[in-house]
Amino acid sequence: MRKPRLPFILGLVIPVIAGTAWADRTKLLEVDLKTGSKRRIDASGPKTAADRDLDALLDKTTGASFTTDDLEKVEKALRAFLQASRPRAMPRLLLFAYPGRITRNGLKELREVKVDIDLVVDPCSRAVCVDSVGKHVELLGKAMRQSVLRTSRYSVRFGSVTIRTSTEMRDTEYETFSFTADEVVQAGQGAGGARLMSRLTKAKEGYTAQVTKDVATRVRNRRVRLAKAPVVQRDKRQVTVDLEIQSDRVRYKSDVLGAFAGATDALRKHPLTPSSSALTVVASVPFRTVERHTFSCTGQPLGLFLDGRMSSSELWSTYIVEKKKGGKHLAFDDDEASGRKPSGDDDDEGEDRTNEILGAHFNLLAPCLSAEATRNRSFKGVTLLFAVSSAGRATGIKLKGGGGGTLLGCLQTALGGIKFPRHGGAARQVEYPMLIKR
Repeated sequence: MRKPRLPFILGLVIPVIAGTAWADRTKLLEVDLKTGSKRRIDASGPKTAADRDLDALLDKTTGASFTTDDLEKVEKALRAFLQASRPRAMPRLLLFAYPGRITRNGLKELREVKVDIDLVVDPCSRAVCVDSVGKHVELLGKAMRQSVLRTSRYSVRFGSVTIRTSTEMRDTEYETFSFTADEVVQAGQGAGGARLMSRLTKAKEGYTAQVTKDVATRVRNRRVRLAKAPVVQRDKRQVTVDLEIQSDRVRYKSDVLGAFAGATDALRKHPLTPSSSALTVVASVPFRTVERHTFSCTGQPLGLFLDGRMSSSELWSTYIVEKKKGGKHLAFDDDEASGRKPSGDDDDEGEDRTNEILGAHFNLLAPCLSAEATRNRSFKGVTLLFAVSSAGRATGIKLKGGGGGTLLGCLQTALGGIKFPRHGGAARQVEYPMLIKR
């Protein structure tokens, strides 16, 4: 049975599908704008009139504590503006989230509560999506009125405002627009949504040039010698960065890691960077001749490394992949993903790269563990057991070490969307640990 050298480690900064909160945030108030259903952190408040009177009496003594009623006022105002303007693309979900992990009792101790806002517009026709986002920015700004709400006991300070849209094409494409609360409030004071989107469009057009410059600067700051300028390419779903560096046989590993870290740091600093990233570093190492070593890694584990949640040894042994000379290199193109081999490729019995494929499809597996961790605070991870058939499909999916039927069903669906390369012979057994760092 094939076992990875190190377990897959899922930190608490987990990208989740559009429409849900990030795992390192606390949902304060979540509103389904289509059905009207709500979930709030203080939903277990007083039920009877006597309880409410007692609570009001205690508030007079201790001072009122945080309540989602203040956030609900923004939600109700937004509903009224939406009903009056009837935009062509209507929002589906409104979320107010605290940017971190906090309990209901912990909120009561805060004198200033920071709140992020997410608005999901689903579906959003490609032809009107940008204009619709501008309109929603205006309406949300009118509903907020100000970036800080003050009460006698505490204040609510709005931070980031994120509008997520989905476009139905061949499959669902998600795009994220991020703003500061001040920008949104200012847009709501006039017809500022269109102007804000115009500035955002210009910023996107300059994204590649700006990020290329930032990547080069941050890589050089780590004392890594660039052989030539970085190559940065971006689309709605992913950004790719290709680097070429000069090193030597003693320091090339630390230089490669420095190049990866510097580039990832630059990507994370830019608000228009997509959630998915793929990086490649080519290191030229002089020996008898100049040897070129090619390494690749995705952005998620590099982010965990920068946050101190993963060691360099874990990153190297599990996630940084070197393309060996003359060896088979994993490529997620249509032919390989579907199992169709390129012309002349006869590698049915080649190296098993299943773990690398699972790591590259982190975004499909992570929401399942995130949801399970939310349901069960004692959940620390699970080991995924399955077999890869000769046709490149996951079969016989089981869990070891925790998790219920809901988690199993979610992971079965996720694995069903992952295509592995076809191979000859018997099914390949896979044992893939996935742990959560709290």
